[in-house]
Amino acid sequence: MDANRARSTLGVLVVGVGFLGSRRAKAAQRANGSRLVALFDADASVARRESARLGVPAVGSLNEALDLPAVDIVIVSTPNADHDDVIRRAFEAGKHVLCEKPLTIDPDEGRELALRADELGLRFSVGFNHRYYPPVRDALHLVADWAIGRVESVRATIGHKASADFLAGWHADRAVSGGGTLMDNGPHACDLVRKFLGEVGAAQGYVRDSIGLPWGIESEAFAQFRNHERGVAEVRSSWTLESGYLSLEVRGSGGFLCVETAPWRLYGRLVDGSKIERRYLGLRIHEKLYQRAFGCETSLVAELNDFVLAISREPSGLCASAWDGCRVSEMIDAVYRGAAGCSEVLLSPPIVYTPHSRRLARGVERS
Repeated sequence: MDANRARSTLGVLVVGVGFLGSRRAKAAQRANGSRLVALFDADASVARRESARLGVPAVGSLNEALDLPAVDIVIVSTPNADHDDVIRRAFEAGKHVLCEKPLTIDPDEGRELALRADELGLRFSVGFNHRYYPPVRDALHLVADWAIGRVESVRATIGHKASADFLAGWHADRAVSGGGTLMDNGPHACDLVRKFLGEVGAAQGYVRDSIGLPWGIESEAFAQFRNHERGVAEVRSSWTLESGYLSLEVRGSGGFLCVETAPWRLYGRLVDGSKIERRYLGLRIHEKLYQRAFGCETSLVAELNDFVLAISREPSGLCASAWDGCRVSEMIDAVYRGAAGCSEVLLSPPIVYTPHSRRLARGVERS
């Protein structure tokens, strides 16, 4: 790498280089303004394997990795239960953090982390790369422009048919994962519900296991959310889907939009009566070639591009904050509690917190 470029880019450490962590690491090698400088994984053999593939050193301990002066950003791709500890240690080392979803198993831990990042003036984000899928991105822009009027309902289905190897891993261990499909796939759906519908105020749900999983691990989850303007959303998250991955139906007061992601497609009717139909054939071909060449999705690269830019300026509308991740964790927790008690659970009002240092930086007095 050119020495001038190395000085102008931010160094990235990836903690946890399993299936998704490896893809995050490859995205760090492709994103603008960043460079992959080190890897760490609790399984040393996994770290060595990915080190050889990616051509960057695998560091022997997390403390040693966080002490590297070349590291500016930590991408956390560990199992869910480890997020809280890794993030706290990264903050104390003065590093910005991009964490895989879900932010934390315990919503209270997530809020504490978000507050700590604000106090330290560190950028903290959660990996909601589905916002960057072309049909999702376009649908969000259309909704923001009131192209279908006021959004009144959202229906989301997300998931996959879980393999035996997948279910033999940590995702089916409640102490590590925090739950089943709702903790695995559900965060993306819950995040998009908030983006399309607005802030949610209540949740109820039902979870079940139809394939013989360990206690506390659901193969399917059904959730309903409502906002403060009579808007409602339905989410189905599943490890038993035969096809597809993520589909969305967004209905407004003057039209509707439908999003498919396997393959990408956006169609619907707008408030002016016109129809929309986008199949993204060129982008789909480009995506396949890109993944084949570089081993990661373009959405992961676009998300990291935005995160790097957000460190020095205001983030884009697609860049998820830690507070977005907190709210999603609260939504999932409310669904689990509602399912256990067979009742609707009210969510607390979202925290709005602007640290004193940033107010001063923007020239705004604290009231």
